[in-house]
Amino acid sequence: MIAPADQAVYDPRTLGELEEIFGADRLLDLLGRLKVEIGQRLLASPSERGVLGHDAHTLLSVSGSLGFHDLSKRCSEMEQACLGGADLTAPLESARRAAARAISAIGVIEAGA
Repeated sequence: MIAPADQAVYDPRTLGELEEIFGADRLLDLLGRLKVEIGQRLLASPSERGVLGHDAHTLLSVSGSLGFHDLSKRCSEMEQACLGGADLTAPLESARRAAARAISAIGVIEAGA
């Protein structure tokens, strides 16, 4: 189910544990929902600090719980930048790249199921 090249994007052990708990079908459903959620977030412009902060907070929680720790970390950095009034250019770019990698990795997992 888990492609070795994607290990930096997510934690395969976490996904393995979740698969044992929920079963493969439910895990795939959760990953599919995460993919949709990611696709709907972090789309606002840097001037929409409140929207981006909310998006980042939502994604850091759900992605972290499913083992996508890189995305979760980037979203945490994004949320902190939003809250702290920092320039959002670099954290937003980083979060968007992590989001794209997560979507791609989920697609690979789904294709291999």
